[in-house]
Amino acid sequence: MTAFRVVAATDARILGRSCESLLGVCSGLIADGELNDREIVFLRTWLAAHSELAGSWPGDVVLRRIESILSDGIVTSDERGHLLETLQHVVGGSFAETGAIPDGATELPLDHHAEITVAGRSFCFTGKFLYGTRSSCERAVLERDGAIRVAVRRDLCFLVVGELSSRDWKYSSFGTKIAESVALREAGAPLSIVSEARWARSL
Repeated sequence: MTAFRVVAATDARILGRSCESLLGVCSGLIADGELNDREIVFLRTWLAAHSELAGSWPGDVVLRRIESILSDGIVTSDERGHLLETLQHVVGGSFAETGAIPDGATELPLDHHAEITVAGRSFCFTGKFLYGTRSSCERAVLERDGAIRVAVRRDLCFLVVGELSSRDWKYSSFGTKIAESVALREAGAPLSIVSEARWARSL
């Protein structure tokens, strides 16, 4: 009985971590208030790789909705909008409604305790920044002997998420960059997702 309880507790912890990761991925995908076909397929692939979520909420709800949408090979605007509303409900509301990165349990999957050094490290920026334009953020890194990446890849050190939400966030790559970073981080890549505020303090 004791061994059974240990296994059950371990399984519960694994499921809990997977659910937290799902909330983080969903938060990233809907952060710009839009969903494109690539993001929908990405989420289905991610859920398939986390089969433990298929039998529990909210993974089962999201997976059923996605499978229904993709079953005929055509994603209509109504289906896309319905899935967006579903994900917003799952994570507790749209990122864009708040105008800033949320602080609750459903926040983007930021590494709040990441140690950020600039020299010799690579950075990718996404979103809109209080610091200034994305070019000015990149210049600040280059001036301190850091490197810039325009896309998320395995050798990236930091994905920096801007503090502001506006129409400028409405790029298909925004949510995808966060979701791709989460997937790489879970696969063991030494990649950290950090807020603009934490990055700025490192300067």
